[in-house]
Amino acid sequence: MCHRLQLDRSTVRRFARASSIDELLVKAVNRSTILDEYRPYLHRRWNEGCHDTAQLHRDIGALGFTGSIQAVRRYLRTFTPSVPAPAPRPAPRPRRVVRWIMTNPGNLTDEDALTLKEIRAGCPELDAVTDHVRDFAEMMRDLRGDQLPDWMERVEQDPLPALHSLVNGLRRDQDAVIAGLSIPWSSGQVEGQNTRVKLIKRTGYGRANFDLLRKRILHRT
Repeated sequence: MCHRLQLDRSTVRRFARASSIDELLVKAVNRSTILDEYRPYLHRRWNEGCHDTAQLHRDIGALGFTGSIQAVRRYLRTFTPSVPAPAPRPAPRPRRVVRWIMTNPGNLTDEDALTLKEIRAGCPELDAVTDHVRDFAEMMRDLRGDQLPDWMERVEQDPLPALHSLVNGLRRDQDAVIAGLSIPWSSGQVEGQNTRVKLIKRTGYGRANFDLLRKRILHRT
């Protein structure tokens, strides 16, 4: 009997949302800095034609900024003098970033894809997580369980403890996982029937006996 391990989108999502990954997401996209409140001012002054980092640092220093000129320089280094600086965008919530990672890249809007690209560029760990999650999704979609050993080796080469824990769990039942990622059959129908029976049982709780429960289940089959 071939045991299939259920590995669907929700399984990958649970590992993608593990505590260490959430902390990584918060660090990458939701981190506040002392420069945040001065960004609109910097954008306005840049668009007015002031591209002198030292002058801009002095300007926001007069407004209360206590950080170094290096922080301002790092923030402005992607700006182009001949192109107006874009208005600062609010950082997306971690769960939204998780949804972008879990979505087929071809189904993302141009804006979401660009934002995710910027986030990945600023966080190598999250960039690696995104690649691994999408590779795993491709294995499930294309039924390529033979690629699992190589995928696990690639994961172990990156410093990602949450995914290492996943790999350790997969190794304990690797043959079943490979089978589950390779064959076209699943226990989805069985799990669906179990859920249906539980729902029927709960709707009659305290109001009917086993005989009626049996008839209701058979009537809807």
